Amino acid sequence: MSDKRRVVITGIGLVNPAGVGLEAFWEKVSSGKSAIRRITRFDPEQFPVQVAGEITDFRPGDFIPRRFIVKTDLFTHYALAAAKMALQDAALKLEQEDRYRVGVFFGNNAGGWDICERGFYELYQQGPQMVNPWQATAWFPAAAQGFVTICYGIKGYSKSFVCDRASGACALFFGIRSIQQGHNDVVLTGGAEAPITGFGMTCYIGTGELAPSKNPIDAYRPFDKNRSGIVLGEGSTVLILEELERARRRGASIYGEVLGAAMTTDADPTGYAGLVRSMRQAWCTASVEASGVDLILAEGCGTQLSDRVEAYAIAEMFGPKASEVRVTSPKSIYGHLYGASGATELACGLLAMKTGLLPPTINFATPDPECPLRVVSGLERLAISRVLVNSRSRDGVNVSLLISAL
Repeated sequence: MSDKRRVVITGIGLVNPAGVGLEAFWEKVSSGKSAIRRITRFDPEQFPVQVAGEITDFRPGDFIPRRFIVKTDLFTHYALAAAKMALQDAALKLEQEDRYRVGVFFGNNAGGWDICERGFYELYQQGPQMVNPWQATAWFPAAAQGFVTICYGIKGYSKSFVCDRASGACALFFGIRSIQQGHNDVVLTGGAEAPITGFGMTCYIGTGELAPSKNPIDAYRPFDKNRSGIVLGEGSTVLILEELERARRRGASIYGEVLGAAMTTDADPTGYAGLVRSMRQAWCTASVEASGVDLILAEGCGTQLSDRVEAYAIAEMFGPKASEVRVTSPKSIYGHLYGASGATELACGLLAMKTGLLPPTINFATPDPECPLRVVSGLERLAISRVLVNSRSRDGVNVSLLISAL
């Protein structure tokens, strides 16, 4: 990476089922307290899936001007709140920045289910004159990135990404590259999702990937032999990325550095070669030895096939040392966040480096011989300095990010 500008993370903002804000989130995640619960947003009784990582303690008015609340869907509310907290955490004042050198890179997979459902009701029950006039600009997946840009007057190179489970990781990858290649000096990156509505759950159930569970206690079991699928979550995570030297000049507190980042596609959900290439390319761009990783934040989505594929990829990547590397999937605590997933796991890696607490994979009770990994399933303390984060879409898009303490 000597020929590229170095990228560091200086701020974290979180709206998550495990907690709103950094401290609340990490207290619950690092201690392995589940945030999966029976759905209350609507009556799930007729659904085969009745549990989710649902946020119950979020008030948009605490973070967002009312004029933005009425114009936007819940997933954008989450993104605006997480962006505000991330900027505060980074002590970054955008009014003092060249906003043509600031970008926003967000992932979102599903768009605005809540405002869509309300729009259907307004149209078919009350008539077209009663439909929210902001419907068209509020539901689509780019709305979160767009409204954060509008709210803060950001004018730099920015993008939105829709890529299934890897939506947020793709945003991270290209946000990192935009700084490395000199397009931006500062980037707000991450993503947001809010799919927990009757219509939204119906569509996700149709993928066949959700765990058919009515019991929140052990519904989500990544890498466990008896795993049965994904438990859906909602929320937003926003990270502040900066070029290293300008972060140092302004006296920023730095969580860690992005050593390497890679993305591959293989269009083969049953194969692991693409994920191996992604991990290897992340190391090649970082020019470090693969044996130096202390913790892997895995995709670990909880389906039989995907977890097995990822375990094979890790075994191929690390060889005989694969059984020594600690692997975890903290999304077992709060649900799979799709567009917000990549940034949330990267935040977990940064906080693990800072605190020495490893976020566990809960509900890991029966090891799977086809996933021979050293899964962090309980409370562990360990001084770590290098973390690998993996994200993998259903159709073979792979993203690997290597971060380290500075």
